[in-house]
Amino acid sequence: MSPDEIRSLRKDLNLTQRQLAEALKVDVDAVRAWEKEEAFATKAHCEAMEKLRANPPPRVPKNNATPMQVLGDPKFFALVRKLVTHAKLRAEAEKLAAEYPDPLDA
Repeated sequence: MSPDEIRSLRKDLNLTQRQLAEALKVDVDAVRAWEKEEAFATKAHCEAMEKLRANPPPRVPKNNATPMQVLGDPKFFALVRKLVTHAKLRAEAEKLAAEYPDPLDA
């Protein structure tokens, strides 16, 4: 399989490199090398990938909450109340937040 075919297979199956590696029981570095054309998948790995295409692994739901789900979370509002009430906590949170990119800047 070519690097493009491996990438296409991953995209079709909605798998990350790590998930494909786990399904094939290889190290994620092997999948990365195949996709960069730094190494080539063996015939056995290519056959295993074709079997995956025919019988994909079950999809694991992602645990990424939508913004609306976060806003509806009572724990989120408890955090906001504490940030508003406690200046020291707010200052520490601002320092911590400075280390993370703002999604609106993306």
